[in-house]
Amino acid sequence: MPIIELCVPRDPSFKRFVHNQTFIRHLLRAHPLGGLDESEIVAVDSARGNLVGPDMPQRLADAMWRLKLADGSIVYLLVECQAEVDPTMPFRMLHAVATMYLVLSNEPLREMGYSASAVPRVKHLTIYSGPRPWSAVGAVEQAITIWDDDAERDIPRMACPVLDLRRFPDPGREGNVAVLVGRLQRCESPEELLAAAQPLQKWSASAEYAALASAFAHWISDVRIPDLGVLDALKSDNLKEVLDMLEAETLTWADRMRDEGRLAGERKLLLRLARARFGEPLASRLSTALEGIADGSRLEEIGEWLLVCESGDALLARLGQH
Repeated sequence: MPIIELCVPRDPSFKRFVHNQTFIRHLLRAHPLGGLDESEIVAVDSARGNLVGPDMPQRLADAMWRLKLADGSIVYLLVECQAEVDPTMPFRMLHAVATMYLVLSNEPLREMGYSASAVPRVKHLTIYSGPRPWSAVGAVEQAITIWDDDAERDIPRMACPVLDLRRFPDPGREGNVAVLVGRLQRCESPEELLAAAQPLQKWSASAEYAALASAFAHWISDVRIPDLGVLDALKSDNLKEVLDMLEAETLTWADRMRDEGRLAGERKLLLRLARARFGEPLASRLSTALEGIADGSRLEEIGEWLLVCESGDALLARLGQH
């Protein structure tokens, strides 16, 4: 069953995950970034609160984290969430990383052995949840046109890792919340969503994971359920309520979506017949009228009119009278 794309608050809902410490740990465990071993991370803290100059001149990324490693070194992680393909992403992330290095140079962490000319590493990751495959280039240098081989020495070089939630290979890590988010993102029916969400049951009443449970509830009810064409779903931050609603309403949703698919097929057939009999202009005008009809018997009646009406205008006139 295809996904029905709707205008939903995708980015704000997903950002709740990247602001959660547990999610970030699980994310790095399931999807390691080059040169960063999650097993070596001893502390994960919000970066904004740890910078000596907390008033950043602008928003660098959706989330900023400071990671302390076992050897005492510090790594900063910038995470950006994208619901649409953005070809400027390599330059956006280059700007964010360079600005972060400038901030760290201006306010060096001297107590940890850093200085203005020796700053911590800055890593970055874009998490993409859109329907189309990610097509932006994977490195800054790939987005720069080179006419002269000597000019290659002047261009910046930086890889731009992207985690495409709908398409990355499932690493099979049970109990990893970042892996679970990817599985829920790939569900294409309410039934699949209900089955994939079962591991969330253990968090629905957990005080330890209350913030994460709320993030899942908000994302499922505001984004994933509307994605699947269910418009009258429960909107809630309570994970138990959302999971109960998923279980109770799945069959109802499935029946409704099958009905909608049948009606769409009937409309398509009527338009083909109208186009064959009266031409494309009439079919275009009829298409608008048919979109508002959700009664199968009414569509059958219009099919009979198509056979008896002498002209397209007569058909539209009859449709307007009923």
